[in-house]
Amino acid sequence: MPPPELHEISHTSPPIILLGASNLTRDFPLILRLLQSSLQSPLDIYTAMGHGRSYGNWSRVLYRALPGITRCELWDAFPLALNGKTTPLALLTDIGNDLIYGQSTETILSWVAQSIQQLREHQAQITITLLPEESLARLSSWRFELTRRLFFPNNPASLADLKEKVRELNQSLSAFADQDQISVVAASQEWYGFDPIHYRYSQRVHLWKTILSHWELPELSRMTARNHWLDSFYAITRLTPSTRRQWGKLQQKPQPVRILDEGTRISVF
Repeated sequence: MPPPELHEISHTSPPIILLGASNLTRDFPLILRLLQSSLQSPLDIYTAMGHGRSYGNWSRVLYRALPGITRCELWDAFPLALNGKTTPLALLTDIGNDLIYGQSTETILSWVAQSIQQLREHQAQITITLLPEESLARLSSWRFELTRRLFFPNNPASLADLKEKVRELNQSLSAFADQDQISVVAASQEWYGFDPIHYRYSQRVHLWKTILSHWELPELSRMTARNHWLDSFYAITRLTPSTRRQWGKLQQKPQPVRILDEGTRISVF
């Protein structure tokens, strides 16, 4: 459960809810810098992220496992901090992991819809990023096998099956754009290089400004930010989630896990 002080927070900027997996985890410090430059600090950020993260089931990368996003404690924590005076800003990204885990498009969509429903109960302004359909279309069989064996070695999915499911899932996700307060962002093939699912280093500032621009942040287009190579390690070393398993042992961490000098609070679930 969240600590009692969450009840006492007074927001001057909208609460930020970030849901995703490896791209979000790796680029979180860059996103944080862009938000700090575009919104009035301090911020309250609630995120469920992590390499290999599933939207619905427990997922494991090496010795670390995390609960599915729809099942984590974020949904119990962030409503307590909303005072109704600001519109929460929410991002759903990195939705494709569950395809490699063998989940059906129907199951994945049900998890996404569940997340959206809970966010809409708080009138959140929601942005969804689509899967990298164009990038995967250029993917050769040998590169697919290399990627699959490196990141998802236990799933025997074929490249043809994956491409078809990505197309179906993108079509269904695009339909959410017809709903009020939901924006859907296509994944440009320029955002990807040899790695077909992770963003290119040189594109990260541009693409995150593109994604976050759907929140209509007036200062964002004028903001400058730089990549830092050490950003990739920030979430791993500094942002311990509220619940995880390490080497099979359940661990819990009070949130927020970090309070920055200017008062920004980061809670990770």
